[in-house]
Amino acid sequence: MDVWHLISRDHANIADLIREIPLALNGRGVVRSRERLLADLLDELHAHGAAVEAGLLTPLAEADGRARDLVGSLRDEHAAALRQVEALSRHRVAGWLDAFEDATFRLDQHLHRHGHEMVPLARARFSPQQEQAAASAYIRARMQALRDRRHALPGVGGEILLGASVAAAAIGLGLLAWRSGLLRGAGASRSRTGGAASSGPGRGRPRAGLAAAAPSSRRPDEDPARRRDALLDEATEETFPASDPIAPHQITH
Repeated sequence: MDVWHLISRDHANIADLIREIPLALNGRGVVRSRERLLADLLDELHAHGAAVEAGLLTPLAEADGRARDLVGSLRDEHAAALRQVEALSRHRVAGWLDAFEDATFRLDQHLHRHGHEMVPLARARFSPQQEQAAASAYIRARMQALRDRRHALPGVGGEILLGASVAAAAIGLGLLAWRSGLLRGAGASRSRTGGAASSGPGRGRPRAGLAAAAPSSRRPDEDPARRRDALLDEATEETFPASDPIAPHQITH
């Protein structure tokens, strides 16, 4: 999964939360209460903002004047939209739903500019190597932002959710490193020195078990680059981001 798909996934998460919040209830025993969903939305906005800043805005700011102007505008918009949503989380007054609709309309316009201005510009400016670096920076920044907002995830459920999100982001980094050949090179080096025989996750496991856990063998006519992309997409699809909103029909009592 490349950086463009990661951005789209974050946008989908944010849109799902925006749709759920006006319909949610508050009160004791409500699993997906309005307050909890609003806190989740703030977490997503902070994480997404940090990820976009590290992966795209910072490199684009070093490009030409057009890119710098866009970066400055998007930074200002994100800060303003975040302030509006944070204000909604602190106050419960008459007309709250109208204020929420106004704030999220502004947020939706901001994310629309991500997809229709920022992403096309970055695609035109970035080389394949820069795209891969952007994906790595994106995942790292998202993971750090989730760690920094640990206090915003109340209760045991929040701790589990945060842990899963951070673990999934770490898996994403490992997959990106594997895709670039770093982990494959390290594994080959250990095999030459004999280090892999006495340590590592496979120590003490039967070779048959290790073979069963490994990905299926590549077909002779299969393109290696396409296979790497398919394996990366499959693994990332199931593990990242782990903070995808839970649909109401998935909750059981």
